Amino acid sequence: MLNAGEIFERIDVTKYSLKKLVLVPLLILLLALAVLGYSQFSTGSPVKLSMDFTGGTVVKVRTAEEEHALKAIFADFPLKSVRDFSEPSGATGKMLIFGPMSKAEKERLNETLYEHFGDAYEIPRDISGVVGRRYLEQAITAVLVAFLMMAIVVLFVFKTPVPSFAVVLSAFSDIVIATACMNIVGMELSLGTIAALLMLIGYSVDSDILLTTKILRGRGELNEKVRSAMKTGLTMTATTIAAVFAMFFVASVLPLASPFPPIPMLRDISAVLLFGLFADLMNTWMLNAGILRWYVAWKERKSAERLVKKAKKPTTTTFVTDARKKMTRRERKAAGTSTKTKSRKHNAGAGSGGAKGGKKRK
Repeated sequence: MLNAGEIFERIDVTKYSLKKLVLVPLLILLLALAVLGYSQFSTGSPVKLSMDFTGGTVVKVRTAEEEHALKAIFADFPLKSVRDFSEPSGATGKMLIFGPMSKAEKERLNETLYEHFGDAYEIPRDISGVVGRRYLEQAITAVLVAFLMMAIVVLFVFKTPVPSFAVVLSAFSDIVIATACMNIVGMELSLGTIAALLMLIGYSVDSDILLTTKILRGRGELNEKVRSAMKTGLTMTATTIAAVFAMFFVASVLPLASPFPPIPMLRDISAVLLFGLFADLMNTWMLNAGILRWYVAWKERKSAERLVKKAKKPTTTTFVTDARKKMTRRERKAAGTSTKTKSRKHNAGAGSGGAKGGKKRK
């Protein structure tokens, strides 16, 4: 069995080329965008919207019928999902969630409910589509504002565009991949999953800032700084994944073997967080680490080029020496003769001046 050191040695990203590190996450990001684009083209929304945003009708039925039997009974109605429910009074049953319906369809729904369940159901409760659209607008605004504020804070902290862009790109990729996974498994975008996406922004930026700070402000060799940050970051993310998986297990898996009903909102939140956290492992330690390694290497190369240019720039002494080397022999001899003549005249003048001074003193 592999120990922690051997596992880390196998996943050490510094052993791989920068092109491979950056190319794989970018291809997966493009694939996730393609999934969302196909959903937008086919259904009019990049991800399936829950009743929180579209509106609809909710009915609680006190029955033990299975989901497939209920779907057969209400095959003529826009039944979107069937969920278990339990109340403090001890009543249990199924919650039927229907899409928007006309007034005539609602009347037929009441007749069908009474025909099959008698009085063992609650009066259908409607959720307005106008309120749902308002919820959707507020949810999208919340995600965009949170993402924009995160980008501003990151740019303010690092004050350099390339590392800041890498952090923002990694967080954006986490959200896009998590949303595409929701689409693939058939999850709906609800108020709970919106909250999970907002939480995911914080989780993804946390590990990205750890890596960026270690590389830009830490001391030591580049690959060693990446390995040090990776050990800390993987420990943090693994701890978070373990906690979120425990929540998912309690909300969805444990009820299958116990009398406790599942908790759909906690199940959805934990599932979205798991999608995003696994995506963050790839985006932080492959995409972001690859961009930062390229950036640091580029800065070091530019700094070395500036030092070489500065070393090659001629000084004044070097310039005079080079100029004298380029003079011909006759020019150097003439320059030397001129210097000797000036020196003799200066010495003669000094001697005559001294003699005149001596005569005056006599």
